[in-house]
Amino acid sequence: MIRGTVIARREAVVQLSVCGPNGAEARIDAVVDSGFSASLTLPAALVTSLGLVRQSTGRAVLTDGTVRRFDIFEAEVEWDGSWKSILISGVGGDVLLGMRLLADHELRIAVVPGGGVEISALP
Repeated sequence: MIRGTVIARREAVVQLSVCGPNGAEARIDAVVDSGFSASLTLPAALVTSLGLVRQSTGRAVLTDGTVRRFDIFEAEVEWDGSWKSILISGVGGDVLLGMRLLADHELRIAVVPGGGVEISALP
């Protein structure tokens, strides 16, 4: 089970470890974003420090209707006790955890500042 906390802005945050191809590792605070359909976003500076290698490019339509292009990288994330290879979107300044990474899991959030966040595998 992955546990986290709801912060004052009522964002559900969990800590994850991400590892690049050369073994560089970072511990990150990721905001759960149910409106994000991919796995994870990382800011450019973190992508660089992990030594991630670009795999492809993507395109997203933002809530204001603008279209944004971004690079997609492969990395490993420690997910529920084991390392998992995922695609990471290198976009924005926030770390967002999306629905693809949450697939086959249950998400429970007590939406009050200091409330608990729990992500557990479905049977």
